[in-house]
Amino acid sequence: MSSCRPLALALVVAGLLPAAAAAQDWKTVTQVRQRAGEDELRVNVQYGAGKLRVRPARGNTLYRATLEYDADLFDPITRYRDERLTVGVESRGEGIKLGRHEAGELEIELSRHVLLRLGLDFGAVEADLELGGLHIEDIDINTGASETRLRFSEPNAGECRNADIDVGAAAFRVYGLGNLACRSLHVDAGVGDVTLDFTGTWTRDMNADVSVALGTIELIFPTDVGVRVDKDTFLASFDAYRFDKRGDLYYSDNWNRARHRLTLGVSGAFGSVDVRWVQPGATTP
Repeated sequence: MSSCRPLALALVVAGLLPAAAAAQDWKTVTQVRQRAGEDELRVNVQYGAGKLRVRPARGNTLYRATLEYDADLFDPITRYRDERLTVGVESRGEGIKLGRHEAGELEIELSRHVLLRLGLDFGAVEADLELGGLHIEDIDINTGASETRLRFSEPNAGECRNADIDVGAAAFRVYGLGNLACRSLHVDAGVGDVTLDFTGTWTRDMNADVSVALGTIELIFPTDVGVRVDKDTFLASFDAYRFDKRGDLYYSDNWNRARHRLTLGVSGAFGSVDVRWVQPGATTP
């Protein structure tokens, strides 16, 4: 985007000194940019520890990013150029160890009116991500030892090509994958519990593969979607309720008559694969 395009930019810095951490220099930075003809936005979030929230923005806002951080330890990052946004914090020194009271917060709001390519990379974070109603073309999520709740509460405003999720030793729960309308979904988890809820408004078929090395996979399917499962698990139980086994594959009992279908590969070593069926239109947390 040309540097001469109009923009509305607000930058507010305020010092915060919590009583429990008087030695720290807490600051809050908010940056807002209004949409000025942009058709797309590439977003790269890099956040090591703390709380992370992502939401749709209101009105003509292209993005709003609010960072609360300890200025003695970190420098804020909010860079925008040529329809590319990078948000996060940079450490001021090597080997910094965070205590619970030192973790900051990052909240991001993104426009509903531009095509989004999202890259979210975070570590020891408590993440609450609401991405419903956005126009997501691609999404790439990498987490460390986090607790993540991801929701697609409204249908995607466009067509998603690919969703790639790489989970470390974490609890990861995603709801409303039917609303994301992605052609391809890949989930690779190390140690932890993973919930994949495929409810929502289905407009296309989906291919997905899920791998969990050690832990539990919970799969939530709407009863009007046909599901085929290719299971490759070692010492992992599989709940085959409502499935018929044909050779090495499992087909849901509505596979032949379903309007939309999910082809799912599941692999794991130790743990369980639990299946829950819900009525079409059912909402989950």
